[in-house]
Order: sequence, then C-alpha cells, then structure tokens
Amino acid sequence: MPRRRLEPGQDNIASTNPKRTETEVEVKLKNGRTKTVKKVTWSMQWYINIDGTVTKHFTRTLGGTANDCRQQARARAEELRRLARLPGEGAWTLYSQMNGFVEKVCEPAVEANDYEKPLRPKTQARYLRCLALYREQIGATRIVDAVVPAKLSETFKAIATAHGNPSAKQAAKIVSKYVMDVAVAKQVIDHNPLRPLTISVTVAEDRVRPHRGDAKPKGGQALSPEERARVVDYLLELDPTSPARKRWTAEQQTAKRACLIDITLTQATCGLRIAEARRLTRADVSEHDGLMWLTVTEDVSKTHRGREVPVIDERVAERLRGRLNHVVRAGASAPVFPAPASGGVWERGNCQKAVRAFYDELADTLDIPLLHDVATHMWRTTLNSEWADLGISAERRAAYFGHSVDVNRARYTDLTDVSEIARMLRSQDVHQDVSIAVTQGDSQ
Repeated sequence: MPRRRLEPGQDNIASTNPKRTETEVEVKLKNGRTKTVKKVTWSMQWYINIDGTVTKHFTRTLGGTANDCRQQARARAEELRRLARLPGEGAWTLYSQMNGFVEKVCEPAVEANDYEKPLRPKTQARYLRCLALYREQIGATRIVDAVVPAKLSETFKAIATAHGNPSAKQAAKIVSKYVMDVAVAKQVIDHNPLRPLTISVTVAEDRVRPHRGDAKPKGGQALSPEERARVVDYLLELDPTSPARKRWTAEQQTAKRACLIDITLTQATCGLRIAEARRLTRADVSEHDGLMWLTVTEDVSKTHRGREVPVIDERVAERLRGRLNHVVRAGASAPVFPAPASGGVWERGNCQKAVRAFYDELADTLDIPLLHDVATHMWRTTLNSEWADLGISAERRAAYFGHSVDVNRARYTDLTDVSEIARMLRSQDVHQDVSIAVTQGDSQ
C-alpha cells in the first residue's frame, strides 16, 4: 500500500505502528550467577516532509510500550521542524496558544509596518484593533484547535455579537492575512483555513449587542457661527509664550503652543483633517489668484484624491506666511506644523493628546462646553453647516471638501471645480477657508 502524501511539515508517525522485538540476554547477578531474561525493544520507521523534502527516520526504544516509542518519534519530528525554522522565529507549534502567537508574532509585525507598501497610520491602527479583538476572543486556545472551521466561525460570530457584523467581517480578513498567512509562512500550519473565506462570520442584526458607537449622533456636532468666530478671534490674539515645564525648555513649550494655535486656526477656517494638517509641507503652500492655497496630496488625503484648498480668511493666511518665514525650517519637505522637539512631522498620538488638552483650555476660557467633548473633526461639521446656510449646494460642498465617493455623490463630476465656492465665500465677506467640512453621515 503506497504511503500517504505528506505536505510540508507533516509526518506519518500517527499511522505507523512500532514493531515489538524480544531478545534473550544473560544478566549477571550479585551472587555471581547468571540469569537469562527477555528484553523488549520497540522500533519504527517513519517519514517527515520538511520544506518540501521527505526524509526517512528510525526510532528505537528499549522497554516500555509502543506509545513510548511513538512519543519519542514525535519529539524527534518536532525537533526537526524547529531546526528547519529561520533563526529567531521561535518554536511555535500546532500546540502553542493562539493568543500568544498573535501577541508576540503578528501584532509586532503590523506595528513594525515593514511592508513593501507600508500601512497608513489609521489603517495600521484599525488592523491592530482587529487583531486585538481576535486575540481576546480566541484566548489560550491551541493553534491546532483555533484553525478548525467550526471554531473559526464561532470566534468571529462572537466578535460580531459584541462589536457588530462589519467588525467581524473585517477581523476575518485581517486575521486571514496577518495571522493565518504568517502561521503558514512560519510552518506552524500547512494551509490558511480562511482562504478562500467560506465560513460564516456574521450573526443576525437582532443578536448584535448595542455598543458605544451606537450612541454617536449622526452628522457630528458643530459650533455656532458666533462660537467659531469667537475661537478664531481669540486665537489670533493669543500669546504663545510659555515657561519651561519638566523636561521641556521654554523655547520648546512656546513652539508647541504656537503650533497648536496655528493648526487650530487652519482647521477652524479651512476644515483640514488633523492628519492633513500634520503632514502639510512648505511645498504644499502656494499663492495665486490673489489667495493662499494649501495642497492636500493624494497620499495624504483620506480618500486618496488630491485637492487645493484656498485660505479665504486673510488673517489666517498672513499668520501662515509668518510661520513659513520664521518658524518652519528650510526645505520644501519641511512640515508647516512640526513636532515641537524634533522639527519633523508631529506624531499622531502626541499631536492629538496636545490638541485635546488645548481644546479643554479653550472650552473653559471661552465658555464653550462643547469643546470638551469634540475632536478636531468638529470643524468640518461646523463649516459644512455654515456653508449650507449660505446656500452652497450639497454637491458643491462635497466636491470642495474632499469627502468619500459615496457620501459626496461623486458622480457629479462637473461640480469638482471649487473656484466658484471661493468666489461665493469671498463675496459674502466670510472669514473662513475652504477645505473639508463634513456632510451628514461622513466620519473621520
């Protein structure tokens, strides 16, 4: 009977029966006499496929049982698999815990982001969240059990129940590429059980538990025109000078506060997303047609559609000119709003933390409680609401603000020219810039 074909990493130990051999040997006793005894030997010949090459091995044990011989053969097979792995990859096996594999191998790989096409920051954060959901749900289940289709379906349905069907679908896709494919590459499993994805990962909507996101009001929250004007006027007069604090010098603290003031002014009058403002460079600022223009490039835009944003409020434009002349270091790629310490692009988490504290300060100083509860995306909702009141059509606002295709009804391709909106706003003598206000249903 021909042997079963072995895939890479597989062996035939489980289907091989050890052979029992008895031999008679003479044993010398303490009193000088000899005694004939029978000794049992177990032996088996087995095969294993390592990296596509099948090799033959022989295991022999003295005494014990057939299972002892088989266990010794399994130990040798596992050692061969471990030795075949690349240095530093660890001895991960089918019997390792899946949550440990995700935490120590998969998540660090996504965090390192060392891919041919690196993940964008928000995409990277979303993928890490999916991996965390899966890791928490699968727990200490052995990898050999975690890859069973029934267990996979059960796991993702549990995620769907707790976090919604879209989260479960996305988690399944991320786990397929960033967990299962990695496990195959490291020879922990022999194939990806999620490719192609044929298991059920969702549940009926009435089974999905309400979660915090359901309470988020549609369309976001906005300041009134009077409140926005108060914020802008206050920031234009605010002195950024700050004393030294902890490990930060007075110069660094002042640079940080000046950056917070200017980036908030830009968002409050232009509606740039925080990520677009952080990554704005000197090369992205130009002047023509009597206006300052900010270019949001395709690789920075959330929707990967580049656009030009005119700065309508001349007071803010003058502020940015001063920043370009006196604050921003030389070089076309230098960020307009640099990190206070390094001068490079302001790291997302550090920037958002600083902005959050700054908004709390503004909320108390200007008596605008809403600033305690909102993020920078609020400026997009605020500007969108104001422009709607000015009579600017939803189609033109959508094209002007660079929203997603579905939300902005991008089929109106003849409405992508934003110069008409700039003319309308200037004719209204409205001190605001043009960029990215949020339409109903658009999220950051």
